[in-house]
Amino acid sequence: MIRSINRISVKIGILFSGLFLSLLFLLGFLMFQLFTHFLLDYVINDLVSRGENHAKVLEDKFDQATINHVNLMERDVVTKVIITDQNGKILTSSDPYDQEMLSYLKSIHSYTQERILNQEWREHNYIVSLTPIAKGKKGFVIMYYPTLLLRETVEVLRLIILITSIGIILIGIGVIILISKKMTNPLLKMKEATSEMAKGHYKQIIGVKGQDELGQLGESIQKLGEQLQYYEDTRNEFLAGVSHELRTPLTYIQGYADILAKGLIIDRDEQIKILKIIHEETKRVVHLVNDLFHMAQIQTGQFQVKKEWVSIEQLLEKVVNHVVPLAHEKALEIRLDIQNKPIPDIKVDPIRMEQVFFNLIENAIKYTEKGKIDVSLDQDSEFLIITIQDTGIGIPKADLPRIWDRFYRVEKSRARKTGGSGLGLYLVKEFIRLHSGQIEVISEEGKGTTMIVKLPKIV
Repeated sequence: MIRSINRISVKIGILFSGLFLSLLFLLGFLMFQLFTHFLLDYVINDLVSRGENHAKVLEDKFDQATINHVNLMERDVVTKVIITDQNGKILTSSDPYDQEMLSYLKSIHSYTQERILNQEWREHNYIVSLTPIAKGKKGFVIMYYPTLLLRETVEVLRLIILITSIGIILIGIGVIILISKKMTNPLLKMKEATSEMAKGHYKQIIGVKGQDELGQLGESIQKLGEQLQYYEDTRNEFLAGVSHELRTPLTYIQGYADILAKGLIIDRDEQIKILKIIHEETKRVVHLVNDLFHMAQIQTGQFQVKKEWVSIEQLLEKVVNHVVPLAHEKALEIRLDIQNKPIPDIKVDPIRMEQVFFNLIENAIKYTEKGKIDVSLDQDSEFLIITIQDTGIGIPKADLPRIWDRFYRVEKSRARKTGGSGLGLYLVKEFIRLHSGQIEVISEEGKGTTMIVKLPKIV
């Protein structure tokens, strides 16, 4: 029971029902008061009007025939009339009178203008009006309206309002229930979806449609689930990739170190060769660990760049000279073209910017089987523009939006063949972002890739 009350649909239903009932009660009360007031005014005005008409007739001709005529006019109607002389003596009455009717005749001879003697319809039997004939010099016309009829009319009105209100309440509650369910069903679906997401089932189809806030919220939760599922998948792939990347060099290091420790290799040149292999594999492990460390620092906002004035031209020459042997191993041509000299120095972190250029050029070599790698440096009024263009295999169009995501690797089988943890381009973009720069990619599968880096001259 308590659990049902705590449902949001019940709470919204109770809230709306309370508001609806309050407004309905207020509206019913106002309508009842207005109708009652209108009815009372109508009765009083009608009573006064009839009294005035009779007084005018009698003022013109105050004789027994005219008095009888007025008396006859009030027979078989709701109202009653008593006509008196100037001293209050009853001359005629349209109906038998009772003590309450007689009680209003006291002191009427002192009135010279028409007036309402009683309009309290709840506690008395009559609403009473007084109209003097010739300002009371000839007599008075006293009109009576039985309040029983008024009370019965008001009771019927009250009953109609009550029955109507009950009907409206039932219809209103039904509509409120439907509306609250319509409003809360999407929320319940989203609650169920988020509960499943909390259990690790990230990809959910919520099925909430529409362009309102609920529809947008449902779409956002669904996209969040897809994004979380994507990160979960890429994380698992990353862990598998990192395990492979670590296992391979560690296996080399362990195996060759074991051979050296047991003295199985006596030849000095062979020992040096093995030590070089161990050194290279150790560098590979250190590089991967550093990438992971940098990623963690960037994610927590703790990574800092140490900027100084640097010649980007010299930095590019250094990186290109370093990777020339890698290009020549694959029979690739690599060229560096400096345009619009002189190129001004800019303030960057030289270590991180060298890492950016090395990563981009190494990727170009890694994914190019034949052809060339063109590296160019240019400038405009705001930026230094570094372009790395290859004639390699290119990047599929569907993968282009995600190549900057951490752990993402295009074609996992190809990534395992060429190596890489999926952190390189992520770190490249983050390092450039930390320098207030920009990077964009233009690629066509089977034709090659162009990376364009823009670094501001003034930060």
